[in-house]
Amino acid sequence: MRIRKTLTLLVIIFLAVLGPLRAAPVAAEFQYQLYKNPENFGILVFPKDSIFADLEEYVQSIGFDPVESGKAVMRSGSKGLNATYMMPEPVQEKHSIKRFIVLQVIAGQNILVGVFVPDWGLTLPSAIYRLDEVKKNIPKTLNIFRKNNPQRGASLNYKSAVSVFATTPIRGLHRR
Repeated sequence: MRIRKTLTLLVIIFLAVLGPLRAAPVAAEFQYQLYKNPENFGILVFPKDSIFADLEEYVQSIGFDPVESGKAVMRSGSKGLNATYMMPEPVQEKHSIKRFIVLQVIAGQNILVGVFVPDWGLTLPSAIYRLDEVKKNIPKTLNIFRKNNPQRGASLNYKSAVSVFATTPIRGLHRR
């Protein structure tokens, strides 16, 4: 009986000492850079410190100016189906941005792309892209955002927006 009490006491002491030594879960903290054009469309890039010169130059060359940066927050689309890091909702509202493209820069200047439209929510194709493919698809996505493409009369619909980025991934690179 005495041995049992001693062992119990030792286990309690051991757990009391070991408990504070456990590593706390680490929350990812990303900074974002938000760009906006005169049509109130946005391009959000994160992590901010991974933005490379060619990407920065391209985004600004198509009429998007940097308007705000800060700590990215995990958000889901209006339908609650997908989630990724974005600007906080008050920042989106402050800049009157309803539709935007999310670019997540990953290793080797590869890019994951998301498209946010209130009616559809957040679309996150699983493919990984290089900048040259993103350059081809961003203008198509912006034309879909505009509701009417003056060149082709495209109408705003979910399927056409998803297919823009779903057709040209880097071969062999997909999120799992």
